[in-house]
Amino acid sequence: MNENENIIEDENIIEDENTIENDNTDENENIIVLLDDEGNEVEFELIITVEKDGKEYALLKNIEDDVDDMFAFRIDEDEEGDVLIPVEDDEEIEMIQKMYNEIIKEDE
Repeated sequence: MNENENIIEDENIIEDENTIENDNTDENENIIVLLDDEGNEVEFELIITVEKDGKEYALLKNIEDDVDDMFAFRIDEDEEGDVLIPVEDDEEIEMIQKMYNEIIKEDE
């Protein structure tokens, strides 16, 4: 993903919120299973987590898609653990994208 590409968040793929399911084996350490609108399990790779103003965010990529689109989520916590909430606010998405681009630029 280059600097000019946008992070895409698609409401048709992810329900309102998902409890993070992760078996934490070394092989699958960055794989998170979420449910789509029809209740089917979809595997995502956790690309990066970032924190801003006391809120934590995650960028995920569907491992079954050939495209490089990423999905932005806010990480909240409830009584069952961490929950992913899709980021819908354009300003928040842009902020996450800028943070991601800065981190990638630093790693080059």
